[in-house]
Amino acid sequence: MIRELVRQEAIKLFAQRYPYLLLAAVLALQTLRMLLLVLGTPATSLDVVTAPQVWAEGLGWALRMLVFVVLVVGAMAFSREFSLGTAKMILVLPVRRRDWLLAKLVSLVGLTWALLAVCAVLGLALVAVAPGWGAVVREGIVLYPAAEATRHLLTALGLTALYVLPLCAFALGVGLLFNNSGAAVGVAVLLGSALESVGGLLDAGRYVFIFHVHQPFAHLVRMGKGLPFSWHDALTVGLPVALGWFLALLALTWWRLERMDLQG
Repeated sequence: MIRELVRQEAIKLFAQRYPYLLLAAVLALQTLRMLLLVLGTPATSLDVVTAPQVWAEGLGWALRMLVFVVLVVGAMAFSREFSLGTAKMILVLPVRRRDWLLAKLVSLVGLTWALLAVCAVLGLALVAVAPGWGAVVREGIVLYPAAEATRHLLTALGLTALYVLPLCAFALGVGLLFNNSGAAVGVAVLLGSALESVGGLLDAGRYVFIFHVHQPFAHLVRMGKGLPFSWHDALTVGLPVALGWFLALLALTWWRLERMDLQG
């Protein structure tokens, strides 16, 4: 049953047109940022444009828009069902509400990871053309071999894939608060912007889940510039915070769905 629910939710999600339009805008912004970085004039004679820096900055810019794409798609997942009246069908089908929630979560997470993978592949393709993927070298000294840079790239993608989990749960939860898709999307985007600002302004901002979404690529930008960095904070703080928020938000979303009167 759960597998069939996931399949149906995935079909509904991927059959819509607006995620592809949003993805096109994200990819255009990423490409523009990477081209400007490669073709732009360095600030000083010591600045050297490297592949990890270009890839990370391009994907970092794309991710800032992807966050809001996930908020829009996730907020509409339930609110659109309420708007169209199809949510009432859940009461006459032998489907548990938690399975319905899990199916929507799996399809949203799958879409998010697919979008992240598309942006990553596009970045690698652009980097392969210019400046070319290779070791980070400064004045003839190899600071980071290409193999090490690749490991960091995969680590950043893996961490980001985990960091977006609470974002997906948050978007689904907001969608359960409204019967109107437009209201759900507007509130989700507004709250997402507020949380992102809080994460950047407060000293305790690293305990806000959106704060960590961009951190892996910020680390890779440092590597591309030949600056030292460590994954310690991302693993010891970012990962527990992301997983903790994910479980809490998912529990709240489930609690809300279980107590909703879908006939009203």
